[in-house]
Amino acid sequence: MKIQLLDPIVAQRIAAGEVIERPASVMRELLDNAIDANSTSIIASITEGGLEEITVLDDGEGIEKEDLPLCCESHATSKVRSFDDLYNLKTMGFRGEALYSIAAVSRITISSSFHKEPAFFVTIDNGRKQQILPGGPTQGTKITVEGLFKEVPARRQFLKRPSTEATMCKNLLLEKALAFPERSFKFYSDGQLKLELPATGKKQRILDALSTSQNIVPSEMLELFDNAGRFSLYALASSPAIFRSDRSHIKIYVNERPVEEYSLVQAVTYGYGELLPGGSFPYCYLFITVDPTLVDFNIHPTKREVKLRNKAEIHHQVVAMISSQVKRTIPRLVKELEEALQPELVSSPSKGYEAASGPSSFSGNTIARHPQGSTSHAIPFQTEYKPSDPQWFAKAKEALFQKESHMDMATDRHSEKEDIWTLQANEPEYIYIGQAFNLFLLAQKGDELFLVDQHAAHERILFDEIRAKKEVQALIIPVEFEVSRDVDMYLQENLDIYLNLGIKLERTADLLWKLWTIPAMFKEIEKEVVAFVQNHTGDSAEVEKGLYAIVSCHAAIKSGDVLDRTTAQAILDKVFAMEDPCCPHGRTFVIRLNKQELSQAVGRT
Repeated sequence: MKIQLLDPIVAQRIAAGEVIERPASVMRELLDNAIDANSTSIIASITEGGLEEITVLDDGEGIEKEDLPLCCESHATSKVRSFDDLYNLKTMGFRGEALYSIAAVSRITISSSFHKEPAFFVTIDNGRKQQILPGGPTQGTKITVEGLFKEVPARRQFLKRPSTEATMCKNLLLEKALAFPERSFKFYSDGQLKLELPATGKKQRILDALSTSQNIVPSEMLELFDNAGRFSLYALASSPAIFRSDRSHIKIYVNERPVEEYSLVQAVTYGYGELLPGGSFPYCYLFITVDPTLVDFNIHPTKREVKLRNKAEIHHQVVAMISSQVKRTIPRLVKELEEALQPELVSSPSKGYEAASGPSSFSGNTIARHPQGSTSHAIPFQTEYKPSDPQWFAKAKEALFQKESHMDMATDRHSEKEDIWTLQANEPEYIYIGQAFNLFLLAQKGDELFLVDQHAAHERILFDEIRAKKEVQALIIPVEFEVSRDVDMYLQENLDIYLNLGIKLERTADLLWKLWTIPAMFKEIEKEVVAFVQNHTGDSAEVEKGLYAIVSCHAAIKSGDVLDRTTAQAILDKVFAMEDPCCPHGRTFVIRLNKQELSQAVGRT
């Protein structure tokens, strides 16, 4: 006989492997339980990176004495009663596997006081349950996990150093804390307080978390809001002034649960469009609240994956929210005085957080220093510096005074409403100076010098012209193409959007479509039009903008083209008449300097 039933302990440890991978996995499950207990304060503590001990203490509702023996039984849970409950979840935990899995690979002690009644505790040592005894906290629940994987040494070999495992636990707590700002969190490692997050609002909680590893200017973080149908959106996102070289700070939460969903991360980057340089990404913490009946978290034991029935709709709304609420600015080429003073003026880390020599608590990098490869414009603080110039303090005061004067003048100009794009009758005409690098058109207007990207400017001009002309041309041979299921459903319901733009589509079979007509100006880019249709859903404005951007980009003057004076001036005439000088992709294509800024740059005061 070759087939045998596994020993219950062996089967339990195999099952535990899907849920409990390392100390951070234990921390995740214990925090979920503490949050579900309606606690207001959660304290987590680890020893030796969590390998020796992990403790989570909360002040929640507690566990009744009669329920303690069931806590570590397989699929024992207080949060789900029927299968249908899985599609109306309002709790972080629901599978009933967490404590059972932890108990299979460690010694776990659960002590609890139910509604401040006398406390009791039970211990399960690597699957072996002991009797219930009196004792424990006066309020809430305390769970202690000792000797993780002590009886499964093969699992321990795959773990990292205790300091690295400790950082993972801390990052996990930070990740959970972002979604629950109304609760306070503390984190201890080897007896030392490493992190303290008081109860606060959502924006401040995110800023507090970021301050543990990033030097972010709070005024550059923008709150975004939107509502649509059966879901709502909230995001704290960076302005175009600061950015990174990776997506590590684009975080997605669905119903307060952190998830890994690339399409929604992609929606955030689409929303910024060309506001950021190529290869750059924003800071964005996006919280999506969805009708629970449209969400399925029951995909993987770690609950990091999610299925959304209205994902295409959410994707579109995220793009629309960011693109409409993150505003563009006309950049100035001014060397910031802070950068000039950076070697002399030293800022210090936020009180209550780790010193700069320790590991990062949120991104694995040194606190208050930018990660390797980051291109954020925020200025990192320096741990120490001794100025070589004895007159540095006097120079710093003088420079700061100049900066304040400059800011006052800028404020005065703003208060007088001297907007460069509001043409006044007494405003001087611009003077065309010439072309630089076969890319920028240079023009002087009063005391302002403007540099205009000729390709992006012409692209915008063509975009406006194309929108005004809708001549349709039939294709001699229609183009056949295949689409995904969500796009197929979208096209069936929104054919009129494309038809109003001169694009006739016909569904010939399941997931199969044909392109019959296009606008006359699209005649050489049929493939690009088809690719757009295959990959985009959205309202009429978004589709129109996307299609017109494609054709205007292909037809526009390119970088490197030499322009004669007449053509250059024709472009500038239209640029200065625009209310919002940005290309169809959303990128601002004008840079300006004023006479005073240039004088200061060369030391002329």
